[in-house]
Amino acid sequence: MSDSCWHSTEELVEKISHRFSATMHVLKKRGYQFDKRRIQGQQHEYKLVIESKAIASLTISNA
Repeated sequence: MSDSCWHSTEELVEKISHRFSATMHVLKKRGYQFDKRRIQGQQHEYKLVIESKAIASLTISNA
């Protein structure tokens, strides 16, 4: 999700697991923020908005 693009529920289930929402919950506790939008009926897409400051500082310092 670090590409800042929208990712469907189906894609996240395939790449992470059927418990992707639990993974996102843990990441939110670590400072990540996500946007969620409804695309049709009960289908949603998710996008990473803000990376954890700890991860972002590591990326910048390694550049």
